[in-house]
Amino acid sequence: MAGKKGGSSMVSERERIEQEQEEKLHVRIDKIFEDESMKLKALASANIGDFAVHGIKVYEGDKGLFVSMPSTSYKDANGETKYEDVFHPTTAEARTKLCGAVAEAYKQELEQKQAEVQQSTPTNNTELVQKM
Repeated sequence: MAGKKGGSSMVSERERIEQEQEEKLHVRIDKIFEDESMKLKALASANIGDFAVHGIKVYEGDKGLFVSMPSTSYKDANGETKYEDVFHPTTAEARTKLCGAVAEAYKQELEQKQAEVQQSTPTNNTELVQKM
């Protein structure tokens, strides 16, 4: 009689851990910068399990959105400013998940702000006259 442990319908330990981690990833947009001339578009935070990461930056680049991890700057021996990540995913898959979640949260926040603006803007002259 075969035991339940070896059954093919069971989820592997790695898949279970990945599923738990995915469930524990929550991203929020802390601030949106509305200045069109700035490449920096937003600051975000992420809760990953029991840890919080602040200072994630969203940039609009030539190739689209770019998510930058929190970093600190320092001067090297030549006096050049260098940047070093304070926090970063350790695998390409984890980076893809985190950056994707941040980009999606940013897009949703923009859509919500646009919807709020459309709701508060009079749609025709009649509404404008009624408010006067």
